[in-house]
Amino acid sequence: MVGKLTPNTMLSASRLPAIMGMSKYRSANDELLMSIEAIKGNQPPDISNESMEWGNKLEPTILMEAANRLGCSQLDYNHEEAYFHDDWPISCSLDGTATGNGEELFSDPERGIYVVGQDSIRLDGTGVLEAKLTAMDAEDVPPLWRGPLQLQAQMAIYKAQWGAIATLYKGTELRIFVFALHQQTLETIEKVSKDFQDRLDRYKNTGEIDYYPVQNPKDAARTYSDATDEEPLKLDDYAEELAKLIQENKAKAAKLEAENEQAQTQLMEILKNHKYGIAGKYQISWPTRSYKATVARIVPAKEAYTVRQSTLTIKELK
Repeated sequence: MVGKLTPNTMLSASRLPAIMGMSKYRSANDELLMSIEAIKGNQPPDISNESMEWGNKLEPTILMEAANRLGCSQLDYNHEEAYFHDDWPISCSLDGTATGNGEELFSDPERGIYVVGQDSIRLDGTGVLEAKLTAMDAEDVPPLWRGPLQLQAQMAIYKAQWGAIATLYKGTELRIFVFALHQQTLETIEKVSKDFQDRLDRYKNTGEIDYYPVQNPKDAARTYSDATDEEPLKLDDYAEELAKLIQENKAKAAKLEAENEQAQTQLMEILKNHKYGIAGKYQISWPTRSYKATVARIVPAKEAYTVRQSTLTIKELK
């Protein structure tokens, strides 16, 4: 593992899940703003953690075992350059490549091999190997955001006909997911990569940012992080309906919360000092929680900063 090789000023294969709204951690606007910052000469902060460090350390071992189980030769895990698609504005780095044995491969769960999307696959020529490490439970098919989208782009860029994601689960179980090129996915990647580049080019030419539709309130708060003290924006009837819906739902939620609190209070009065109770088909528990003793700590000083809230404040005008 030689660190990040792809430029932040363009889309890369590993960033596809976020752009396509499938990432658990980042949004399309997060990626767009990161690339715009890179265009301005600002690089993102280091986000490495212990899990990522272990992934890097175990990567060669994972790749060697995957190549061995697949019967591949000429394993190469020293790809020290970024690769770029001939026609699409997308790049990638590779964990490894290996040469297939030309034989037809079937799923073999006992050996941790799973052919995804078809009954079998022939490992002809050089294929792409992607190593993953996760604390999640083992799966028969990995989620799209943990490798498959990335692998499809890598195969398209490297001109490989097959690829495999070797995932080590909880440090104890290796599963190898083997894929062929998937035409519909490739068409989507082409469309997404060109759209992303169009947004970057628009920024370069005009200085204006063409944001993606925000996915949730937290994404909105990060995307539109600056708030101006201008005159109130005049909103339309649809915005009024949205505000009304929020207020009505808040009132319903408050009523339900009050009802739940009253019901819990009555159940606690019935249980008294009992830890468990049975009420028809329900087992009710009122457990205790223990806390370890801690030493006094001094909270370090922090610089002042401002962030955009991820919730709205709505008041009805009289």
